[in-house]
Amino acid sequence: MSTNAPSRLIYKGSARSFQVSGLQLNCEHRFRACAIRQCQNPEGPQDLIGPYSATVTFSSQKTELPSTTHKNTVEVSRTKRTLSDEQCAAVILVLFAIISILIAFVIQYFVIK
Repeated sequence: MSTNAPSRLIYKGSARSFQVSGLQLNCEHRFRACAIRQCQNPEGPQDLIGPYSATVTFSSQKTELPSTTHKNTVEVSRTKRTLSDEQCAAVILVLFAIISILIAFVIQYFVIK
């Protein structure tokens, strides 16, 4: 595969995620992303393009439907959920508050009495 293959813009917008559809099967695809900040100038809007991410390569493969012997089988798939930075900070703050309150009760009960 040529590393100098032409690249093309497939999405530009304000969404935080994008799904690519219509890719050829059994091919290798490479993707890069960059952030674009739109600034308002007297001449009109101007795009400030940030650095590109590292190239991500993957191969699209044809998926075959699994054959099941039991027609009444229901499969439940769970996705691993990760906490955002704000949620992680909130959890740490709540735990800190709970521990602080417990320490205050212990000090009041054993030290002050």
